[in-house]
Amino acid sequence: MKKILLVTVVVFATALAVVGLASADGGPHGGYTPTTDACAGCHRAHTAAAPRLLTTPVGSLCLSCHGSTATGADTNVADGVFTQRDPNTSDTSEGVAGRGLRGGGFVNTQMDTNFGGAGAGGSVTSIHAYTSTVGTAWGNGAIGSGPGLANFALDCGNCHDPHGNGNYRILRPIPRGSGASGLVNVPDEPVAGKLYTIANGAGQYFGEGYNLAGASTAPMRTPYVSLSDWCAQCHTRYLAPVEGATTDSGDAIFRYRHMTADTFAGGGNCTKCHGTPFVNPPPITYNGKYWNHDVECMTCHVAHGTSASMATNPTGYAESANLPYPDGTLAAGGVSARSSLLRVDGRGVCQACHNKPGTATP
Repeated sequence: MKKILLVTVVVFATALAVVGLASADGGPHGGYTPTTDACAGCHRAHTAAAPRLLTTPVGSLCLSCHGSTATGADTNVADGVFTQRDPNTSDTSEGVAGRGLRGGGFVNTQMDTNFGGAGAGGSVTSIHAYTSTVGTAWGNGAIGSGPGLANFALDCGNCHDPHGNGNYRILRPIPRGSGASGLVNVPDEPVAGKLYTIANGAGQYFGEGYNLAGASTAPMRTPYVSLSDWCAQCHTRYLAPVEGATTDSGDAIFRYRHMTADTFAGGGNCTKCHGTPFVNPPPITYNGKYWNHDVECMTCHVAHGTSASMATNPTGYAESANLPYPDGTLAAGGVSARSSLLRVDGRGVCQACHNKPGTATP
C-alpha cells in the first residue's frame, strides 16, 4: 500500500502543462507571445472548474500532459519514465526513451532499487503528494517548533511555476506554503545539457546530485547553491553541515542530523569525512555505482516517488511497524510504507557510503 510522505521536497519534472504542445521547460511553461493562445489550455475566465481559474484541479491538469496516456510531454511523471512522445522536443539528448526519470514517479517507477544493474518497473511505495493531499512537512520551522508543519496540502504547483521562470525544472524560488522568507533560485541547465533520465548502470544513483556552475561532481558547495538549500525551505531542520552528526542542534526531535549541506571549501577539509570521527573513508564505488562528494538530499532520495522496498527484512528496523515518523506515529499500510522516497531497498543508501562487514563487493 502506498504511503504519501512529505519529505525532502525537490522535484525533477515539469508541472502545469497544456494538452498538446509541451517542450522541455518551454512550450506552455514560458516563451509567451503577446497574442498567445496557451492561456486557454489551462484557464477559463468565467467558467473555471478549479481555483486559479483552472479547467481542472492542479494534479489532474498536470497529468493531462505528463500522465501515462498523455501526448503533450516527454516526461511521464505518473510512471516515472521518459517517453520522447512530444514531436516538438528541441533536444533529443534530454533522455533515453523507456528509461526512468531522475525524480522517480507518482504511480510507478523505473528504478534499480536492488542494485541489480538496470532499472525495473515497480509500483510506488512512498511519494510526495501531488493532488493537494494533506500531510505534514517534516522538520518545517525553527529549532524547537515541533515535528513540522501539519495540514499542509501539496500539489505540483507548490514546487513548480507553471508559467516558467528560468530556474531548474521551473522550481519556484519559494515553494508555495512553505513559510520560507528567502529566495533560492536554482539556475537552469543549458538547453543542450538538460537530462531527465537516470544513467543505466554505473552512476545510476549516487552520481545524481546537483550543484550549480558545473559543480555536480566537485567536492565543494560554497559558493554554489545546492538543491538541499531549496529542499530546506520546506524541511528546514533537515539542512545540516558535516558536523550535524556530532553537534547537538538544540532541537528535541531533529537533534543530530546527517549532513545535507556540503560546506567543503576545498581539499583541506577532507578530514571532515576521511578522518576522526569518520575513520573509514567512503568507497568510490559500491556494487558498480558511482558515488561523489556532493552529499545532499538527492544523494539518497528521489523527488516524486520511489518503488524501494523495505521487505528485505519484513520484521526489520526499517519496516513501517517499527520506524515511527518524527511525531511518533507509525505508518499505516504495508511493510514498505516507510520507504521515505529512498533510492534503494532497505537502507541500502547507508551501505552505499558506509559499507559494513559482510557487504558484497563490486
